Amino acid sequence: MSVGWACFRNYVAHAEEIGGEITDYPRFFIMPESSHILSDDNGKNVIKLMNDNDHIDHEVELVIKLGQNLLPESMCVGCDTTNRTHQGLAKKNGWPWTEGKSFRGSAVLGTWTDWDENIKEISLSVNGELRQNAKTSLMVHDVKSLLFHLKKWYDLSPGDYIWTGTPKGVGPLKIGDKVYATMRNNEGTLLSELDAICIN
Repeated sequence: MSVGWACFRNYVAHAEEIGGEITDYPRFFIMPESSHILSDDNGKNVIKLMNDNDHIDHEVELVIKLGQNLLPESMCVGCDTTNRTHQGLAKKNGWPWTEGKSFRGSAVLGTWTDWDENIKEISLSVNGELRQNAKTSLMVHDVKSLLFHLKKWYDLSPGDYIWTGTPKGVGPLKIGDKVYATMRNNEGTLLSELDAICIN
């Protein structure tokens, strides 16, 4: 059973846009296996909003999958969706954030490619409008730091996913929206893509 370890507030500009602060070391929340939706070989997928009356944001991310040696084996672009309505209630009442961050189908994955540690560019558009675009060099805590702190606190398993955080530009989604996300190398070569439609 694979789980996701999701780092939050790992880009300064995103922390600022949501009114949060950068932490002194990377901190994580867990996404269960049921949160993850795999794409087909062409990146086709769905984003399950579950309730179109709630405010649900898109968050594009570099996602890493661990191999047998618990080191990065492959990577893809992903869309982590956040239910701000339920997250806001949780913050107000001191409840866990699980309903806002780890609900069924909230972790949507694109196509996989072999891992390499070079800088990537990740981007996301909604209905053709570019919403997010950033280089992974802007991450506060790099992949080595994420792995170090995860292994310090938790027992990881082969096949686990590491969600590395989202840059600025998160925004709301509604049923019927078409989401297209990509990950490219410094030369602009497409490494991973996600082509998804929002459903309930």
